[in-house]
Amino acid sequence: MSLFRKNIKQLQAHDAPLAKRVLAAKKTEAVQVAMSKDGFPVPRVGNLSLHSAYRPKEEAVRAVSEFCAQAGLPSVIYGLGFGYHVGSILEKSSGPVTVVEPSMEMFQAFLHSVDLNPYLPRTRFLIAEPAPKILARTDPQTWNIFRHIPSIRVSSAYFESLEAGRELDGFLNSHSLRIMVVNPIYGGSLPTARYCADALKNLGHQVISAECDKFADGFFSLKDVTGDPKNANALSHLFMNLMGETVAARASEFQPDLILALAQAPLTPQAIERLKTLKIPVVFWFVEDFRTLPYWKEIAPSYDYFFTIQQGEIFEQLRAEGARNTYYLPQGCFPNVHRPLDLSSRERETYGADLSFMGAAYYNRIQTFPQLLEHDFKIWGTGWDLQSPVGQRVQNENLRVSSEESVKIYNGARIHLNLHSSTYHEGVNSEGDFVNPRTFEIAACGGFQLVDERSELDDLLKEGEEIVTFNSIKDLKEKISYYLEHEEERQLVAQKGRERVLAEHTLERRMTEMLIHIFGDQLESLKQRVAGRKDPVEALIEQAGENTELGAYLQQFKGTLEFSLKTVTDQIAKGEGDLTKTETLLLMVDQLVNEKR
Repeated sequence: MSLFRKNIKQLQAHDAPLAKRVLAAKKTEAVQVAMSKDGFPVPRVGNLSLHSAYRPKEEAVRAVSEFCAQAGLPSVIYGLGFGYHVGSILEKSSGPVTVVEPSMEMFQAFLHSVDLNPYLPRTRFLIAEPAPKILARTDPQTWNIFRHIPSIRVSSAYFESLEAGRELDGFLNSHSLRIMVVNPIYGGSLPTARYCADALKNLGHQVISAECDKFADGFFSLKDVTGDPKNANALSHLFMNLMGETVAARASEFQPDLILALAQAPLTPQAIERLKTLKIPVVFWFVEDFRTLPYWKEIAPSYDYFFTIQQGEIFEQLRAEGARNTYYLPQGCFPNVHRPLDLSSRERETYGADLSFMGAAYYNRIQTFPQLLEHDFKIWGTGWDLQSPVGQRVQNENLRVSSEESVKIYNGARIHLNLHSSTYHEGVNSEGDFVNPRTFEIAACGGFQLVDERSELDDLLKEGEEIVTFNSIKDLKEKISYYLEHEEERQLVAQKGRERVLAEHTLERRMTEMLIHIFGDQLESLKQRVAGRKDPVEALIEQAGENTELGAYLQQFKGTLEFSLKTVTDQIAKGEGDLTKTETLLLMVDQLVNEKR
């Protein structure tokens, strides 16, 4: 067996998704390999040798001599080369190390030339990964960094972006941005929009939502106004224009640093262009399947940044449509909502089952579920034929399930079936790529799920350890039976899946990744924008005097998004004990204001 094949076999056991990417990548001649004077392979890129052409191991020992591994801090190495410095650091310390290497060609050459065994299992290789992804899924402010200078010279632009991202991450940890989230009028992406807004608030940002969903009744009532398609289209166009004007008016008042619209947000290209007059990024997160909903073609070129839950083909099509800046950003969970619950006995009776499913009645599910009726199987969702054998298992009479109830469902069953939707497959879509939010939400609730194979999934959760997949209905049925009988295995997978999702796949992590991608090269202008903005409460404190009793009292309201006298009186109402003099005066002012109304 060749050294490369031996290394790939080891890598598959350690990091199967990376091994898969290595095998899929094209082999190039970008990296040349020569032998050093003492007989060790040394990579070259152009005229630059990444290690000593004489004694690379001795050079590595000298290079890392002053590097001190610190207990509790992750050791992060910029650049792999052929790993001589990595090996020296592993010898000096007992903890794990992470190697960030932007070149897949370098890693391929490494696997062809160097025995991987001494590096495993303590080394995590992050190869050709976007810098925002690395920064968002780790805690970069805690990194203990060793910089391999030759690698940095070869990939200077990448490591500059990584360092810029680290600096931005630090800035965002201590400064609050103003962010406006534009909700869709209705649909499955509406909860995601709300979770995004709350996740951004959790990160310390000032967030308002353009709650377009409040106009849903008006939008749907337009369909009953006229039966003439021409008139109906004209009314729909006017409604969308009204939504655009509403969002623009809200943005003009709020003066955000960023506007984030989510799938099916009612913004026309004209409305987007008007928002861009604010001279801030206007971005879109398309949390839908681009093959099913093609409306993205009309709006994508208008946005400054376009985020998707799919890769590959969608990027090619976006470029063809004129989209300028595209980025893959998968869905996630919101742990404030998606969490384990202690269900009451009545709730356990309602939501408990051997097998459960929550979702709409898509074609592939209608075809598949009759084969599962031998089990204690409960279904929640919309669009089901309630008179059919499958429909008789539907628990909610086709009414939309609230976010709160979905969490109870995820906490109730022993096995959750997660079959991604398809309008034409009989069962599993063999080319399925995007991962739905349910995957992360079930895991965050501590639930065990069986999910159909998805090409993007192996980068997110480890098959067989953190999640279990199926590739056919026969495979699904076998795994349902197996995991119903093996409770300890089921619980262990659910536990590990929850740990991974909470560590890497929360919406807080996703929003951080988005912000780093958007502002990574705009930090100085962002600093100027934030510095030039005065907090309205700070202005009041300045008027009252910082050293006065009122000024001191108002300090607690710094950063409050919409500050008013009601904000103060609500805060006083939450307090305990005797009122202070300042609180008494403020309540008197509030009473006088109310009497004059």
